Amino acid sequence: MKADLLVIGCGNEFASDDAVGLQVIRSLKKLDKDKLPDGVELIEAGTPGLNLLDLWDRGERVIIVDAIKSGAAPGTVQSFDASLLPPRDVMPVSSHGVNIIDAVELGRLLGRLPVQLTIVGVEILSEQPFHVGLTPEVEAAVPRARERVLEMIDRYPGR
Repeated sequence: MKADLLVIGCGNEFASDDAVGLQVIRSLKKLDKDKLPDGVELIEAGTPGLNLLDLWDRGERVIIVDAIKSGAAPGTVQSFDASLLPPRDVMPVSSHGVNIIDAVELGRLLGRLPVQLTIVGVEILSEQPFHVGLTPEVEAAVPRARERVLEMIDRYPGR
């Protein structure tokens, strides 16, 4: 049975700000149950690469939260609909060599996109390898990204 809405957090726990998607999911998990409607599933995906296609097959509607590098100020929160994706170089390449943009494009070619797919990106400062913990600018953006996700959940049909 598919979830009404999946919220998938991506990132590498051991690459500083790249873990921001995971931190947003963890902050959502700490909320009171009444803040998240029934049918919403939260997933910490790590760096799934093309496994994203299998993950989002589990939901009708999907929000992906991940790190971005668009040139905006660190901690800036942006949203993208899958039909209007940013350039490929905005999403950092995962440790598996495939980023979210690649997964979305492949999903589109294979006819395996969810009914609705949105990406919430948090502008990062550092991808320092073998460093656990977000920079202060990105840490401060976690509540803003969480609120953006909650606003999107409220706007989904049937809510």
